[in-house]
Amino acid sequence: MNAQRSGFFTAVIVAGFAASTLLGGCGSPARGNAAANEVPVSVVAASSKKHADPELKTFKFPDGHISFAYPATWTVRTLLPSAGIPGVEAIVTDDAGNDLLFLGNGFTAGCAGGPVSRRVLEQAAVPGMTAAEGTEPVFGFAEESYGNGNGVAYVMGLTDPRSLEEGEDVASWCNLVPTGNGGLSTRVLFNDGFPNRGAARAWMATDQYAQLKALLVSLTYV
Repeated sequence: MNAQRSGFFTAVIVAGFAASTLLGGCGSPARGNAAANEVPVSVVAASSKKHADPELKTFKFPDGHISFAYPATWTVRTLLPSAGIPGVEAIVTDDAGNDLLFLGNGFTAGCAGGPVSRRVLEQAAVPGMTAAEGTEPVFGFAEESYGNGNGVAYVMGLTDPRSLEEGEDVASWCNLVPTGNGGLSTRVLFNDGFPNRGAARAWMATDQYAQLKALLVSLTYV
C-alpha cells in the first residue's frame, strides 16, 4: 500500500492549487483529527540495519532551479496542477512502491495554524538552499502536541528556523520555504503512528530515515 498524502495539517493556502498539494501542506494536526501520531507506511518494515551509502541519482524540477539527490533504487514522479496553475509536484517513492516524500515547487502559498508544544528530535543545515527573504531554511524532524496533549504529530522536511523553536505555545510547523521561483514545500508522508517518542527515535536509526534526511539536506537552489 502506498502512503497517502492525508492526515494532519493546519492549512496551506494556495489559490486554486491542486488538492493533493493542500494535503501535503504545512502545520500540525487540526484539533480533533483522528489521524495524529503518523509515520511513513513503510517504516513498519524498515530495517534498523545500516548499509553502505546507496548509489544516487539527481532530480531537477523542470524550471531548473531546485534539485536533489536520491537513492538510485527510488523513483520520482511529477504531477501538474489543473487549470494551468503554476507549480509542479514531485512524489518520491521507494523501491517497494511506498510514497515517502512530497515536494511542491514554484507556487505561492501560506501557512496557518495554532499554538503547539514542540520537541525537536533533529535539525541540520541545508547549505544549498537560501530563502528569498535571506533566511537559510533548515532540515527538521519534530514532535508536536496540541490541546490537552491528546494529539501528537511528527513533522519532517525543510522549514524556516522559527518552526523549530522548542517549548510550549509555539507556532505550529510550516513546511513552506519562500524561494526566488515562488516557493518550496516539502513533507515526509506519514501514515500509521509511532506508539511513543522512543519508537520515533528508533526509526531515526534506520536506513530509511538516513536516506530521507540526506535527500532533504541535498536540496539545492540555483
